[in-house]
Amino acid sequence: MDRNALLAGTGLGALLMFIADPNGGARRRALVRAKAVRGARVSGRVVAATATDLANRTRGVAANVWGNMRPEPVDDARLVERVRAALGHVCSHPRAIGVEAVDGGITLRGDVLASEAEGVLAAVGSVRGVHEIVDSLEKHATADAPSLQGRGRTGEPSLHLARGWAPATRALVGVAAVAAAAFSVAAYTRRAA
Repeated sequence: MDRNALLAGTGLGALLMFIADPNGGARRRALVRAKAVRGARVSGRVVAATATDLANRTRGVAANVWGNMRPEPVDDARLVERVRAALGHVCSHPRAIGVEAVDGGITLRGDVLASEAEGVLAAVGSVRGVHEIVDSLEKHATADAPSLQGRGRTGEPSLHLARGWAPATRALVGVAAVAAAAFSVAAYTRRAA
């Protein structure tokens, strides 16, 4: 007799007995039903968030490609907003940096950590529409300036349950994990056979 089939049959019998028990089975079935309904609802929300995230990312890539193919003049207010958006991704205290734009030239004033200054200048230089950068930033080795105090926006990404990850990233990592698990099970069963 196959040991795996015996274990599977025993487990299936215990599960059926647990669910079909006349004394406590109704409560257990209701709990399983409630968990299944909640799981379906949460899965639907996750799928919708992932689809929205992927659609937004696709629109962003298309807009970047279109903008690079057809360069157009950018007004100063829009350029300031683009630079502010870029700063939010590369420095811990973007509000400490003042941004002024005049005909494609960007002037940066304020406090920045010295370790982040090069990344700030590189990010601002890569913004579409920026032709010149005037660096008037005060670089600090430590967060000794009042505008650099407190918890910044960026830091080490949290890997705990991937809370800081975008929905598309979570979906890709989930698919990769399932594929790795399936590959491991297939390799194990081939080796065991």
